[in-house]
Amino acid sequence: MRESCRVFIHRLAALFRRRHLEDDLDAELRSHLEMAAELNLRKGMATEDARREALRGFGGIEQIKEIYRDQRGLPMIETTLQDLRFGFRMLRRSPGFSILAILCLTLGIGANAAVFSWVEGILFRPYPAVTHQERLLALTGTARGESGPTYISWPDFVDLQRSCTLFDAFIVTKIMGTTLSVGDRAERTIGSIVSANYFGAIGVHPILGRGFEPGEDSGRNAHPVTVISYPLWRGRFKGDPEIVGKAQRLNGVLHTIVGVAPEGFYGTFVGWGMQFWVPASMEENFEGGGYKLEDRGARWIEAYVRLKPGVTREQAQQEISAVAKRLEADYPDTNRGRGIKLWPLWQTPFNNAGTLLPTLEIMLAVVVFVLLIACANVGNLLLVRSFARRHEMTVRLAIGAGRGRLLKQLLTEGLILSALGAAGGLLVAHWCRHALVLLFPARAGVSMHLPGEIDWRVLALSAGVCLIVTLLIGLVPAIQTSKIDLASALKSDSTGVVGGRGRSRLRSGLVLVQVSLSFVLLVGAGLLMQSLQRIRAASPGFSTRGVRRDMMRSAPSISKTN
Repeated sequence: MRESCRVFIHRLAALFRRRHLEDDLDAELRSHLEMAAELNLRKGMATEDARREALRGFGGIEQIKEIYRDQRGLPMIETTLQDLRFGFRMLRRSPGFSILAILCLTLGIGANAAVFSWVEGILFRPYPAVTHQERLLALTGTARGESGPTYISWPDFVDLQRSCTLFDAFIVTKIMGTTLSVGDRAERTIGSIVSANYFGAIGVHPILGRGFEPGEDSGRNAHPVTVISYPLWRGRFKGDPEIVGKAQRLNGVLHTIVGVAPEGFYGTFVGWGMQFWVPASMEENFEGGGYKLEDRGARWIEAYVRLKPGVTREQAQQEISAVAKRLEADYPDTNRGRGIKLWPLWQTPFNNAGTLLPTLEIMLAVVVFVLLIACANVGNLLLVRSFARRHEMTVRLAIGAGRGRLLKQLLTEGLILSALGAAGGLLVAHWCRHALVLLFPARAGVSMHLPGEIDWRVLALSAGVCLIVTLLIGLVPAIQTSKIDLASALKSDSTGVVGGRGRSRLRSGLVLVQVSLSFVLLVGAGLLMQSLQRIRAASPGFSTRGVRRDMMRSAPSISKTN
C-alpha cells in the first residue's frame, strides 16, 4: 500500500515537471545513441553508418519516449489535459459559436440555480440571519370542527411558556400593516408585533441600540418603542448614526426607535421583508378590537418555539398537547375543543411558505424546460459544427485514432462549454435571485424578499446540471462520429459531398424536441401565471382597512425624546 502511494505521488509530481523530465529523457537517449555510435566506430564503421546502425539497433525513438511517458506519469490525466487544451483551442477558433453556446447555457443554468436557491432556502433556511433554524417550529391552535389551523391567545401563549420544559424559547410575531410617518411624509408599510424576547431568542443582535427588554411586551400601550429594519434605516433615515432615541409615528402614535436590525434580517415572515417591530404591549394601536393581552378568547398571535438540543418534534408535540388538554380543562369557556399543533417552518400555515413553495416548484419546472431548450439549441449548433469537422474526424480515424478517444475528446469539449456556462450561470443566479422577485405580485408598502443564497447545495446542483448538460450536448456529435464509415467518408470528402439523410434526420429530431419543449414551456408559464395570481389574491395576513395606498402629508413627527 505504501509503495503504491509512493508510485502515485511520484507519477502525479511528474505532471508538473514535464519539461524538465523531457529534457532529461532527451539527454539520456542522446547519451545512449552516442555510446552505441562510438562502439560502432571502434568496429571500423564510417561515421554515418555507425550512427545509422545505432539508431536501427536502438529502435523507434518516439515509441521509446511514449513507453517512458506512460511509466512515469498518469496517462488518463495527461490525455484529459491534452483534450482540455485542444478543446479551448477549438473554442478560440470559433468565437461566435462559443459565445452563443455559452450564453444559452449560462441563462439556462443560472435560472435553475436561482430558483433552486429559493426552494432550498424555504425548505432549510427560511429566515436569513436567524440562528438554530433547524430547531425552530411554528405553533398554531386547532379547533374541533374546524379544518384549518387557528391563531392562539396571549394568555394561552404565556401558560405554554410557563408549563413546557422541552423548549429553549417561545416567541410571538404577528404581521400587521400600518402607516409610517417620518418628517412630512407618510407611507404604507408592514411590520410585526413581537414578544419582548423575540430578538434574543432568534439570535439577532441590532447593529445600533438594543432589542426589546423584558416586560416591554406587557401593559396596555405602555411601551411605545420600535426596532427598525436596516433598509428602512438606510433609506428613510439616510443611515443616521444617531437614530437611536428618535421617534417615528406609527398609526398616529409616536414610537421611540431603540434599535436597528442587522443587514440581511427581514423578519420571520417568508416572502415579505418587515420594516419595523414593536412589542406586544402596543397591539391595540395596530390590531383594533380592544386590548387582547388579557383576553383568553381573543386568538390573534402567531408563535414559534425553539426545541432544546436533542428533543424531537414528536416529543415536543406530546408535551404541548398535554398542556393544551390541561388548559381545556381549566378554561372550558374559551378552550373547549381546542388544541396546539407544531409545524415545520416550510409548512407554516400563517406564513407565505405554503403559498410560495408550490409557485416556486412550478417556476423550477419552467426553468428546467428552459434549460432543456437551451441544450437542444446548443446540440443543434454542435451538430452543424460536427459536419464542418467531418473531414478532421475522418482523417483522425484513418491515421489510427480510436472512436473511444474521439468520443472522449468531444465529451471534453462539451464539458468545457457546460462548465463555462455553469460558472456564468452562478453569476447570473446571484443577480437573478433579486431580479426574479419582480415577477411576483407586490402590494403597496410591501417589499418582497425570498430566502436563499448560493451555498454548497446550489453549487452541488450546478455541478450535477453541468455533468448532465455535458452528456446532453456531447451526445449529438458523439452519435454522429460513431456513425462515420471511413471508406464512404473519405470517398465523399474527395468528391465534396458531405451530409445526407442521417444529418437531416438528426437535425429534424432536434427541431422536433425544441418545438415540443416549447409547448410544454408555454403550459408551464400559464400555470405559473395562475399561481402568481393566487399569490396576489391571497390575504396579506393583516387588515388593510383604513390604510391609504398613496403618499400623504402629515405634520412633522420625528423628534428626539428624552
